[in-house]
Amino acid sequence: MSDSEDDYQPISPESIKEMKARGYLSEWHRPVEKPTWTFPSPFVAYAALDNEEVVWGPPPRTLAELRMYALSWAIRSKPQWRSKIEDTAILEKWRAEAVDQQQGLLKYKKLNKHMINYVLTELPAYAALADNEHGIEAGPFDAIWYSDSLIPDELTTGLRKAALKLEDVPDAEKDWHPGSNGLVLDLVHPSLYPLLYDRTRALDGIAVKAPTQQSMGFGEPPSNSYGDQYNNIADNCISAQYSWLPSDFAISSDGHARLISPYINNLHPELHRELYPLIEQIVGAFVPMFERVLSQINGEDRDLLRFEQENGLEAPGNGRIQTQLVTISRFVGQANLFYGLAPPCIWAEQSRSIWAGQRLRWPEEFSTDEALCDAIQSFPRAHKKYNGALERSISPYSLRGKTLQCIVKLANIHLTPDKPSYDGGSWHVEGMLNERIVASGIYYYDEDNISESRLAFRATTSSPPYHHQDDVLCSEILYGMFRNSHCVQDLGSIETKSGRALAWPNIYQHRVAPFSLKDTSRPGHRKILAIFLVDPSIPPIPSATTIPPQQADWAAYAMEQAREDEKSLFSKLPVELIHAIRQHMEADCLGRYLGRKEAEEIRLQLMAERTVFVKGREKELSMSFNMCEH
Repeated sequence: MSDSEDDYQPISPESIKEMKARGYLSEWHRPVEKPTWTFPSPFVAYAALDNEEVVWGPPPRTLAELRMYALSWAIRSKPQWRSKIEDTAILEKWRAEAVDQQQGLLKYKKLNKHMINYVLTELPAYAALADNEHGIEAGPFDAIWYSDSLIPDELTTGLRKAALKLEDVPDAEKDWHPGSNGLVLDLVHPSLYPLLYDRTRALDGIAVKAPTQQSMGFGEPPSNSYGDQYNNIADNCISAQYSWLPSDFAISSDGHARLISPYINNLHPELHRELYPLIEQIVGAFVPMFERVLSQINGEDRDLLRFEQENGLEAPGNGRIQTQLVTISRFVGQANLFYGLAPPCIWAEQSRSIWAGQRLRWPEEFSTDEALCDAIQSFPRAHKKYNGALERSISPYSLRGKTLQCIVKLANIHLTPDKPSYDGGSWHVEGMLNERIVASGIYYYDEDNISESRLAFRATTSSPPYHHQDDVLCSEILYGMFRNSHCVQDLGSIETKSGRALAWPNIYQHRVAPFSLKDTSRPGHRKILAIFLVDPSIPPIPSATTIPPQQADWAAYAMEQAREDEKSLFSKLPVELIHAIRQHMEADCLGRYLGRKEAEEIRLQLMAERTVFVKGREKELSMSFNMCEH
């Protein structure tokens, strides 16, 4: 790799002013107005541009940045990596391996020596960020955290034992998730018995009204001739019919969680009382991990790695990558001096005609786009070593002393010799805007006889900034984005082995990778407990604290228990009347309670509604909301 990148001089302020005066930079300045709320949402526009258009994600990371993340994660996935980074010989071995593994790649796809050195010198910063008490470490990308020791062994054993009671039911009562081909067993799922707007009654007896864009604090919908084109809320992301129902947990100053709601939806507080303290402890264990997730997305930090442009001028580079904006005149005038070092940014496909207009000969070596890309050796640039960007990405956010709203889910994937493989899930984020989910946490508490499975992440981005609409070649080189392709970038993946806890922000889409039986002659399984965290910075949404249980069988159980109490009036009622009351509750489709049959029908309607949203936004945002079981 050439060292000539050190000699490259950035574009001067005088050149920028001259180009602006001549009208060459009409699309140069695209200011980003970041959201005013604390935490970003996948359903709310990330930013507004100066032409009033909204974008649904931050600017894309360069491919070089993403490759640096991948190299760092490959190293940090090694056993005892934190002790190994203190050995100079091992570091040099990793350096040599990083170079060797790039053999055969085009030059512009390779990490240069500064990029590799930055990754290696950044490793101590990752080690310093680790929470040794809870075993929490940074994952494959910003705001993704994991731990293999977050949950104590005795708590895991208790969870496995208590959850068996949910599994050990007659086959006719097993709740196989719709559309899962009998592979995904729902034990506790928020889509069953959800809040029903205009029907579900709060404690005051008044039916809960559906939220609107205005009532949720996002202003009036647009009323211009473009319809919803510039609306900062995604179409159909606010349900007028359903919402998942969280439970409220009080977090003490030392991070312990205490359930203050009378129940967790779909988990009977009496029949499964042994699960309640276990879930409390697990929610509490996730507090420091959720704090780390929120601390990297709370809107106060600067973009971790991006070299920012301010008012069209180069700003000091705080991150790993320094992208360069190159003028036409500089590219043409200095072509002989900096041969092949400047890509055709800004003008892209028009570059050959510009050379012709300048009466300069287009080098034969650049007769194809591939050859030109291959000649670009110093683009983009990187700092020579780590510069503290990782620490600057974190603005501590505490959950201590707060009341957290959490949606709890328990689900298993069961494989058998007849059904030996799971094909994986679809890309999705959790919930809809109604639920205001800001982060997800999953604990993989049990598995047996299955191959390695991974959870992959990707993010929606805006289109590449500071580039002309015809700047196809440069966008491909820098970001791997092609004309008319989705603005999404892969962020890496992590193994989801038993005992591992993960947490990440809901702005990232995620997808379960396929896995299968190791030994196809016997069954296997994987079991998870998921916690979906509602945005703690907003007023509380309706929860199990304000919404009484809607399960008709819960009410019937309460009546039967009361009938055994001689002091209760129910003890005076004949059994036939109790049964008649129960049948009425389950059959009354407009009543306060939901029978099992109606609840399952509503679940299908809820899933269908969210599928409509998915199809309506998938092409724009490339996100999916199909119910994935992690």
